[in-house]
Amino acid sequence: MSWIRLTIASVALCASASAAEAQGAPGGRSAQGSERGAGAMRGRMQAMLFEGITLTSAQQDQLTVIRRNAAKARQEHMPDGAKGGPPDPAMRKMMMEMQAKQQAEMRAVLTADQRTIFDRNVAAMKSRQEQRKANRSKS
Repeated sequence: MSWIRLTIASVALCASASAAEAQGAPGGRSAQGSERGAGAMRGRMQAMLFEGITLTSAQQDQLTVIRRNAAKARQEHMPDGAKGGPPDPAMRKMMMEMQAKQQAEMRAVLTADQRTIFDRNVAAMKSRQEQRKANRSKS
């Protein structure tokens, strides 16, 4: 997996597809092949974040706005030639900050009970990510 995809996957931990995808709709769509793969990954991660959470239509609408704003921000900050190679440390830091901001915005939409499940899902995803990272470093 290229470094840019790894970065996008990290950002996708919380920056993701619409709330409809979280409820089980098909993954993200885009005209470009690499974006299609990243969009699908964001959709799967979004579904994992909201696993066990039933969203109201108002929450879904709010999450859709958050997702669109995050996608626009990601697009605006991506370098023109971001097709491969590791991102520089400044880009990686910025993407992680964007991810944290979006996660906080999404979490704010949820009820207290939903936040408990969301936090558990985030912790589980981070654990799986660390496990994969550890397994890759052993190879």
